[in-house]
Amino acid sequence: MKRKKGVKSLPKQYAAPKGSARARKLARAAKLYKSGNKQAAFKLREEMEEKVRAKSKSKKRKAKGKRNGNLKKKSRKK
Repeated sequence: MKRKKGVKSLPKQYAAPKGSARARKLARAAKLYKSGNKQAAFKLREEMEEKVRAKSKSKKRKAKGKRNGNLKKKSRKK
């Protein structure tokens, strides 16, 4: 009789819910690393991280206040 493997929960820092595609990829990368296939594990993780980096780059921030030099000085009339 075969036992079903339970889905392990990942540390919170990974932000991957149980059974999600991200969780499956993380588990696959961990399995590859543990088996000694480190290059494949690194490649898989790098692909995952590139997608996250691309998302964060696409978000534009609004310019506010003095930090970005957007405050206009009021001119005084004489």
